[in-house]
Amino acid sequence: MKNNNSNTKLILLHPYIQKQGSSNKLWLLAFVSFFTIAFLLTLVYTRESTTGKPTAAGIIAVTGGGVGDAAPLPTTVVNTLLHYASKSNDSFHMSYSELKPISDVLRKCSSPCNFLVFGLTPETLLWKSLNHNGRTVFIEENRYYAAYFEEIHPEIDVFDVQYTTKMNETKELIASAKEQIQNECRPVQNLLFSDCKLGINDLPNHVYEVDWDVILIDGPRGNGPESPGRMQPIFTAGVLARSKKGGSLKTHVFVHDYYRDVEQMSGDEFLCRENMVERNDMLAHFMVERMEENSFQYCRNKNNSSSSTKASVS
Repeated sequence: MKNNNSNTKLILLHPYIQKQGSSNKLWLLAFVSFFTIAFLLTLVYTRESTTGKPTAAGIIAVTGGGVGDAAPLPTTVVNTLLHYASKSNDSFHMSYSELKPISDVLRKCSSPCNFLVFGLTPETLLWKSLNHNGRTVFIEENRYYAAYFEEIHPEIDVFDVQYTTKMNETKELIASAKEQIQNECRPVQNLLFSDCKLGINDLPNHVYEVDWDVILIDGPRGNGPESPGRMQPIFTAGVLARSKKGGSLKTHVFVHDYYRDVEQMSGDEFLCRENMVERNDMLAHFMVERMEENSFQYCRNKNNSSSSTKASVS
C-alpha cells in the first residue's frame, strides 16, 4: 500500500511540474519579445534621426503646426550675408544700400513670407537664405539657365517665362494697357486668364493663387531696344498686388535699375509714384495696396501717370 501511495503521489505531482514549466517559458518568451520590440523601435527611431528622414515631430517643427514658427536668422548672420554679397566680384551685383532695404522688409515679413523674384542674379542664393522660413520663387527668361541653376541648386524654385515685349515698344504697350484698363488690362484680375499684352499669363497656376508679400523685379536684363524690357514684370507685379485675396493689405514691390527710362515709365504708370516709399539711383521701393474687384484705375492721383513723363525710349 505504501508503494501504491507513493506512485499515486508521483502521478499527481507530474502534471503540476509540467504546467509550471510551461508557464515559466511563456513568461520568458513574453519578456524576450518585449525587449526585442523595444530594441527594434529604438533602432528605427535612431536611423530616422541620423538620416534626416521626416518624422511626425519633425514635420510639425518645420511647418509650425501649432508648436511655433521657426526662429528668424540672427542679426549677425543677416549682416554677414549682406556684407559678403555686397563685396562680390560680379560687376552686376547689388550694393549694400540696395540689399539692405530688401533684407529689412524680408526680416519684418510675417512668417511664412511669400517672396517672388523676377530674374536669376548674383543675389539669388542670398534671397533664398534671407527668406529661409518662407516661400521664394524665381522667374527667369532663359529656360536653359533656369534648368541649369535648378540642377545645381535643387532647393531653388525657378520657372522660365517667354517675354513677348520689346523695350522700344514701351510707350505703345503702356498706351494699349490704358485703353484696355476696363477689360483685359484691368488692375484687379487673374492674369492666368488675361490676354493683356503686358500681363504674364504662362506661369504655373499656383503662382497666381499665392498672396505675395514681397516682389522684386530684377529681370529680364533689358540691355537693348530689341530685348524684352521689364514692362511685363512691373505690370504683372502691380496686378498681383492689387488682386490679393488674403495676407497683408499691402505688397512691397522693389524695382532694380530704376534709373532707366523703361523702369521709370512702367513703374510710374502701374505701381504709381504715390506708392513709392523710397528710392536711390538704382532701386525703387513701392507699397501697393489691395483693391476691390471693380477698380479700374491704377493710381489714385492721375498726376502720377507716366503720361507726364518726358523720358524717351530708344
